[in-house]
Amino acid sequence: MDHITLIAKPSLKENAEILPMILEYLKKKKKQVCLGKHIPEFMKNVKADADPYCDDTDLVIVLGGDGTVLRTVRSLKNFDALVFGINLGTLGFLSEIHPDYDKVTATLDKLFNGEFTIDHRLMLEASIVREKKEIANFLALNEFTVSVDGISRLITLQTKVDNRKLATYHADGLIIATPTGSTGYSLSAGGPIVYPTSPSIILTPVNPHSFTQKPIIIPDSKKIKITLESRHEKGVITMDGQKKFDLEQGDIVKIRRHKETFKFIRLPGESYFRTIRKKLNWGKRLET
Repeated sequence: MDHITLIAKPSLKENAEILPMILEYLKKKKKQVCLGKHIPEFMKNVKADADPYCDDTDLVIVLGGDGTVLRTVRSLKNFDALVFGINLGTLGFLSEIHPDYDKVTATLDKLFNGEFTIDHRLMLEASIVREKKEIANFLALNEFTVSVDGISRLITLQTKVDNRKLATYHADGLIIATPTGSTGYSLSAGGPIVYPTSPSIILTPVNPHSFTQKPIIIPDSKKIKITLESRHEKGVITMDGQKKFDLEQGDIVKIRRHKETFKFIRLPGESYFRTIRKKLNWGKRLET
């Protein structure tokens, strides 16, 4: 891990003091450091021997919440890079530690000594086909959501799996989530929590008109085909709740597992079940 990239959320100001400390630490370790686009504005009074541009990196350190990690994943050029999150958000399912300097440096010591494991998280890719021509292609770590843009109205989505009809959803939308994204929007819509390295994809309808249409888990080898059948409503596909693309009647959305995986660093002694208990307050008695 000689080439390190630092990525930070734009609103880092309240935690900006951690940046020069991490940079100084990495300098002592003789690491080549590259800075993400939002970092220099917080470093105006700090002299840092760091390159603002980096095409290749071994480790990406992300300072922010899950949203910052999701944006980082979609911007990665090198999917062999390992990603480690320092949580500056709220829940922080994709971040391992909080921004305490001593804890951060002690943890980085462990990483540079090889004391970690790697979770290979599957990602999804979606291609948009309009009048038999592919017009766009997108990547998501958490989920894709197909819905009506703007005012909440029902949308009609014919959905096939490996070209076999699954259902025609008449709903507020349809979420196609990875196991990593099972604790995100899909969970809020009534979907299941799925272990993050499970080879599966979750389809969760949002407020379906039919009570019998429930979330379904399918193998990650399956290909999903969604056709927008609504006659009067235009649709939108959203990537990780952050980026969207407008859809028209008759558009086809093809979703499949991406050929690359997101390589997420996990610390020794950390457990996904411990994270779930902590983040979702399982086992805690609610105060009344």
